[in-house]
Amino acid sequence: MSDKSGTTTSATRASGTGLITPVRVPKPAELFADMVREKIFSGEFPTGEMLPPERVLVEQSQLSRATVREGLGVLKQQGLLITKPGRSGGSIVSRPTEKDLVGSIDLYVQSQGWNSDTRTLVESREIIEPWCAALAAHRRTDDQLVVMREQNDAMEANIDRVEGYLQASSAWHVAVATASHNALLSAFMHASRQALMTGSSATRFHEHSAREQTWQAHLVITEAIAEQDAARAYELMGGHVRAGEETVAHLLGQ
Repeated sequence: MSDKSGTTTSATRASGTGLITPVRVPKPAELFADMVREKIFSGEFPTGEMLPPERVLVEQSQLSRATVREGLGVLKQQGLLITKPGRSGGSIVSRPTEKDLVGSIDLYVQSQGWNSDTRTLVESREIIEPWCAALAAHRRTDDQLVVMREQNDAMEANIDRVEGYLQASSAWHVAVATASHNALLSAFMHASRQALMTGSSATRFHEHSAREQTWQAHLVITEAIAEQDAARAYELMGGHVRAGEETVAHLLGQ
């Protein structure tokens, strides 16, 4: 509020800009976890090494035992520590595994209720899967190529059984991503596998012609990967993913 002369009252100043806002002071357990995490990432605490006993950590940090335990608990939840039980046990430095990454993404995807028609998932596949195919063409091993061909054979064997067909089809996509040897791309496809089997995109496979078309597409892409033709594998996979969405739109009359 101000008077006619433009004088600003203290009430107005209190609601104005440029004032100090509330400061959040981290909990001691958070600060302790941050400090240990930094030492793990820097290599000062190498993977596989056991941390000092809890009593030593309490002495060194000058924090309470409860605070130290809380901080260690945070790091365990993050996959940076594992507990070795017993008298000679303790906290051992670890690193999150690819399985942990898949689990985290899978939990997020499931919690969102996504399926094969979800726009975020569709867009992600259109970006990720062609690159998975291209990288697989460069990096795949003979054993990984065998897995892709086995899933193609399973698709053919289940051409008249939708559930078995979808299982083999999604497993083929995961196999291609695995052969990319890129942990992040592979984790996304592993975690998205169940979502790819639900929704109208999956329902379209009740049509025999759709199953036949997709199986043939997988065969051609697999051969491009076998021949290590990355450009062709990229192009074919991009067309395959987009064609699936266009087919769904056509069936829905969009």
